[in-house]
Amino acid sequence: MSSVTKFLQMTLSWGLLGAVLMTLVAPTVSRLLISAPISFGTNCEPAANWSMQALIKSQTIGLILGVLVGGGLTVYLKAKNAKGPTRAVPKGA
Repeated sequence: MSSVTKFLQMTLSWGLLGAVLMTLVAPTVSRLLISAPISFGTNCEPAANWSMQALIKSQTIGLILGVLVGGGLTVYLKAKNAKGPTRAVPKGA
């Protein structure tokens, strides 16, 4: 497998993981930090639309953060595991 394909697979995997985690965490955080700008009454459609937009926005943020973290981690681990040329150290040094 080429290194570009492996990099893309790792980055997209991390992005998917970020989106899944934000899907699980976002409703709790948004409920604690943000109140809906719409009054709840007999018609719940505006509130449902607002909450779905907030969930989609948080999933997008999670996807972007996951891709950035995954890409950075993949590059860091690849650079850490890369072996450079070795030099012989003189015995007297």
